[in-house]
Amino acid sequence: MRRRRTDRQETFSPLRDKTLDNVLRHLFVTEFGYERKVVFAEVMIERIIETIEAFVKPTALLKPGQLLWMAVANDGRKHTYTRMRDTPQVPVVLDLVTDEDLAALADNEDSRTVRRRRHTRLLDQALAQGGVLAQGDLAAISLISHQSVSDDIACVQEAEKRQLPYRGSVQDIGATVSHRAEVARLLEAGYLEPEICRKLSPVHDLHSIENYAQTYKNVLKLLERGFSPGEISGILSIGPRLVHTYIDIIHQYHPEIVEHNSHLHQRPVSPQPTSPEGHLSQN
Repeated sequence: MRRRRTDRQETFSPLRDKTLDNVLRHLFVTEFGYERKVVFAEVMIERIIETIEAFVKPTALLKPGQLLWMAVANDGRKHTYTRMRDTPQVPVVLDLVTDEDLAALADNEDSRTVRRRRHTRLLDQALAQGGVLAQGDLAAISLISHQSVSDDIACVQEAEKRQLPYRGSVQDIGATVSHRAEVARLLEAGYLEPEICRKLSPVHDLHSIENYAQTYKNVLKLLERGFSPGEISGILSIGPRLVHTYIDIIHQYHPEIVEHNSHLHQRPVSPQPTSPEGHLSQN
């Protein structure tokens, strides 16, 4: 037998149901045909609320000089050839202008140096929050050309001897092959895949490193069997530039393969990319 609710319960308990969750639940049931799929509707509503809160909470906590920006989710997938509207995204809070930036400018430090430091900071902050920024994001945020961003990244990477975590490098999309080439060189230097994971910056997962290593080994095997670079590109479904990058490494470490493959008697020149992130839209 159910206990009769008290007067206070009768008065106040219904007020607990005045929530956005229940408003959406009613909408799904009455407007979108989920009257027999209420459980599914509730799961969807939970995800919708989580998404809304991801936007609302960071905005309320923004400090002067900070920016709320949408980054592509760093979920372990490449999302190659995927339209941005179909690509998972996460909101990230970025320190656009810091007190250190202003102090450096006040001390007459070169603005390009300050900008490069800012770009490095934004890329690192996005990665720490589960997202990755494309070079196009930095171009839009700083109101400069894509080429200027590319030059900034190249300068910092040379100075700091590390790979900055922009989308092209982290998710290995477009024409970026630097991580794959680095994995191949480390393999040739005698490092094992788990060790290579820790040596790369940013750190890669073991599954990705094993895939890169196996691709390089497959290129070696096919070259030993006399296949041409174009044939290898088609067989392994990898870009010609990556094949030629691997061949450059093979010229250095395996001259015997060059000797027995007529296609490699002339040292290849790796094709130059039009931009570090290829032709894909990543803004």
